[in-house]
Amino acid sequence: MRPTLSILIKNLILFILLGVSLVFIFSKNIGFKEINYLFIGIGISYILASCYEAYSISLTNTSTIKIPYFTYGFLAKRFIKVIAFACCGVVLYYSGSLIKYLSFACFLISLTEIIVVVFRYTKDLSYIAFDNELLIISTNKLDIMHAGSVKKIQKRHGLTYIVDHTNKSFTLRSDIIKNKSLFEDQLNQWIKKNNISDKLDLS
Repeated sequence: MRPTLSILIKNLILFILLGVSLVFIFSKNIGFKEINYLFIGIGISYILASCYEAYSISLTNTSTIKIPYFTYGFLAKRFIKVIAFACCGVVLYYSGSLIKYLSFACFLISLTEIIVVVFRYTKDLSYIAFDNELLIISTNKLDIMHAGSVKKIQKRHGLTYIVDHTNKSFTLRSDIIKNKSLFEDQLNQWIKKNNISDKLDLS
């Protein structure tokens, strides 16, 4: 419930920002001085809401060992989003009309993405965790696999493949994990604890 609420709050703040921008552009109800204060207030609220969203989505048991896991795919998606919104912002800003004030929303989203990535990195909110019977992967979203649904586990070339009975696959890049020994130890303990050693494919 908490992750859903945080997502709704963040999106609501963004809609409010767009609504205020449109009211400013198409009416005289908001002046130039007021719009600056509104942009600053709404912008800070959006950044805080985005950080809280990242935090709430990645929540798990406090006793669970989290293994920091930043993939290139995670960073690439954020980088593309930052560049895309920054470019849109530049185009709007230099449009020469009042719609340039919509550029603030674009620049805000770009800045927020950078801040959230730094926040996730410093707080270890992107991770792999083995919580009892659950495998939890927190990157762009929270992915969970139950040990009882595991069909096959393969290790090769620095990659660990975990496939369930629906053929859904988790690919864990152990080659980019700093503490590889901790990852291997936690994975082996998870396999033994849930009695799925027979699912390990060593071929």
